[in-house]
Amino acid sequence: MLDSDTQNRGFTPKAALVFTTIYDNPILETYLRNFIKYDRLDAVEVFLIPDRKTPGRVYDRCREVTMQGLQVTCPTMEEQEEFLSHLGLPPSFIPQNSDNRRNVGFLMALHSRVDFIISIDDDNYCLDEDFFGAHAVVCQDAVEAAVIDTSLGWYNICELLRFNRQGPVYPRGFPYYARHRPANPVHTTAQKSIHVNAGLWLQSPDLDAMSWLVNPAVSQSFPGQSVVLGRNVWTAVNTQNTALRAEAVAAYYYIMMGYPLLGGLPIDRYGDIMAGYFLQACMQHLGGSLRVGTPVAEHRRNRHDYLQDAMREIACLAIMEDLLPWITQQARLEGNSYSETYIALSYLLEDAVETFQGTLWNNSTRGYFHQTAHYMRKWATICQSLLGG
Repeated sequence: MLDSDTQNRGFTPKAALVFTTIYDNPILETYLRNFIKYDRLDAVEVFLIPDRKTPGRVYDRCREVTMQGLQVTCPTMEEQEEFLSHLGLPPSFIPQNSDNRRNVGFLMALHSRVDFIISIDDDNYCLDEDFFGAHAVVCQDAVEAAVIDTSLGWYNICELLRFNRQGPVYPRGFPYYARHRPANPVHTTAQKSIHVNAGLWLQSPDLDAMSWLVNPAVSQSFPGQSVVLGRNVWTAVNTQNTALRAEAVAAYYYIMMGYPLLGGLPIDRYGDIMAGYFLQACMQHLGGSLRVGTPVAEHRRNRHDYLQDAMREIACLAIMEDLLPWITQQARLEGNSYSETYIALSYLLEDAVETFQGTLWNNSTRGYFHQTAHYMRKWATICQSLLGG
């Protein structure tokens, strides 16, 4: 819910719901019903970003839902490229036939002057709770919250869920070096400024492919309450059911994937995870907090070939084992805004990758991160111009 001061001022923030798809799923209708029920239609604009493989029926569905009262922007590929060109971005900056296309939606949302952005996947269906209201917490600067600190410096957000089996379940992107170690959580309450809100998922949790192959799990319920992670406590944040205040989007570039590394091994399927860690680094530097819990979405997972997914993830898994200790313990950021801090992070990243050693840390890998750092700076600059300064 919005805080009392916000309600007293009569201010309802404006949100953008952003996702991309290559399927014709009935997902829009579930959000339409939810926003009607909780009187949120006028507060949300949807940016559904199609790709070359998106069926034409999706455009029809968007028009139908718009006629029922939910504003949906579904730009053609030509309209997307024209928009990017207007911003001074070449087509190669956001490649086609890529999950990177959701970046177009983020930029269009900023251009629309929204207060916060909600990112979902096309298989995240909202449940019977105020989806907008729960995510709108990112527009609050003083929230009395249940806070979790840990001695490990990491918190496994899957511990908030109840599963169909015993034993720990870890979200995709949670480092392997921090798994199966005591975190020693300490629970307190405090006033926090929420910048990012990560909603959880029922049915199919967001696990990495190796977990799906070896030890799959079904998320049955969210029995507790939402929590805020303490300062210097980290977790994996993706683009599934995640909200952030508009100015934070300058540090939430969905990292480009598909780059070939050693022997053609690709770096893939972790663009959102990298984006989430870079965002957290900037957020913590600026004094913001991450809230985890509601709203909970039903993840009706699209069909996957988990063995193929694992082969595409393995390089990222190995790289993140080196990258995350640096991000969480060594990187010293500067800046007074998300754009300034993200640009500072990009330069630090370029220096750091020159020091990493190991089989995968060759010229190709370092070149990839130099390219990524360049794109991060470009992204932050464009976002800041859209934010108006």
